[in-house]
Amino acid sequence: MMRDEPADAPVPERFEPSDYHLKKLAEARATLLKLESMTREEAEQAAKMEYSVKVQERDNGIWKKHELRRKYEAMLAQVEAWMPPTPDHEGLKQFMRDQITQSIEFDCCTSYYDKPVQRMSPMEWLAASQMEAMRGIGYEEAEHIKEVERTEGRNAWVQALRLNLES
Repeated sequence: MMRDEPADAPVPERFEPSDYHLKKLAEARATLLKLESMTREEAEQAAKMEYSVKVQERDNGIWKKHELRRKYEAMLAQVEAWMPPTPDHEGLKQFMRDQITQSIEFDCCTSYYDKPVQRMSPMEWLAASQMEAMRGIGYEEAEHIKEVERTEGRNAWVQALRLNLES
């Protein structure tokens, strides 16, 4: 818990658990309350907005992959046009060609985006969003419990060390 502290920082008598998961838990509960009080019209607007955002994200992702491919192909054209100064440099040219070709294959693939964005009805969107909020609540509750347990374990460890060093 002190990894970001200076090396000469004193070890506190007691560590306190992070409140990160408590804050996230409060957010998830607030989200669920908001979802539970939503009208059909509000759910319809939210579903449309989420759909639009996902379509835009998909389109941006595809565009970025195409842009990257264009850059790699321009680089590959330069490699192909390069005349190695000696036969010993032919291996370097082949290595560059292979690296760029593999990068195009792995970095520019758009198959992730092949699946169309699913448009949900307002009630489907609302149900899915409520399930996600409930999942978030369960997750944050469990993670907070783990954080408290880890902190208590650290406190016990430090206390045992101090008692041992005092004797």
